[in-house]
Amino acid sequence: MTVVIVAGNHDAAGRLEAPRPLLEAFNIRVVGNVRRRDRRIEAAQHVVPIFDASGAMAAHVLALSYPTAACLPNLTRLDGDSGSPVVAGVRSLYAELLDTSRGQMDGLPFVLTGHLHVAGGIESEGAERRILVGGQHAVPHDVFPTEASYVALGHLHKAQAIGRDSVRYSGSLIPLSATEQPYAHGVTLVSLDGAQVTSEHIPINRPVPFLRLPESGDMRLTELGDHLTALDLQQDLPVNERPFVQIRLARNGLPSGFREEIDRITENFPVRVVDIRVATIPGTLNETVLTDPLIRLAERDPEDMFIGDWI
Repeated sequence: MTVVIVAGNHDAAGRLEAPRPLLEAFNIRVVGNVRRRDRRIEAAQHVVPIFDASGAMAAHVLALSYPTAACLPNLTRLDGDSGSPVVAGVRSLYAELLDTSRGQMDGLPFVLTGHLHVAGGIESEGAERRILVGGQHAVPHDVFPTEASYVALGHLHKAQAIGRDSVRYSGSLIPLSATEQPYAHGVTLVSLDGAQVTSEHIPINRPVPFLRLPESGDMRLTELGDHLTALDLQQDLPVNERPFVQIRLARNGLPSGFREEIDRITENFPVRVVDIRVATIPGTLNETVLTDPLIRLAERDPEDMFIGDWI
């Protein structure tokens, strides 16, 4: 089996690639930053051959990691293009990668990778950073060459296809945010048979339950004990088997020391509280911030820091 690992936005690409020669001895290929020589992408660093059971070369993986600013073409040079220079830069990066790699792929099918936010994808609140530079966090699905048999995406946690069936996020293996409780987490099995490509989502059972109390709406703090009792959990559950719980509270009548009261109530039940949400009052500042979030510093282009008109 050939294993391909690409760096994401949370990874230090250089550190991930450090043991590369050792890992290649076990048929594990690691791709961090874009490698260039004489200003051209080194195709050999990004093209990974895939062999079938008989040992014949059957396909390739064209592996590209999270596109940092250093990976993209000069964004200032692309300012004159219509639309976002960041989107143009990502489109140019994938086009260049394919152009330099054609000669090594012998016309065989290939799977393309990407770790970025594609426009139209469903985000999960509080768990995913908008990661492209320059404040532009999403690219259209047509930045990926149509010649790719399949585009394997990472970053968004929900398993979903974007734009066309062959452009797909496999999603995370477990919920990484309380808002992901309804997701059907799993892996994607992709089968290539010449020009025929099929994909199948294979759900993975959660090791422990991820619960929302109440299941919909909000509750008063005085109702928390009743909701926990209704779960009918074994009191002697080991800590690693206790369900994760998100608590949603109504604001009306909520005392100022409600968090201490929650701790007092939940300590008598075999649960792990991972999130507490209090309903906002319509028309308040909290509601405005939630619907129109502040721009993160990491989402700004360094040049914008000296302009100041975005503050």
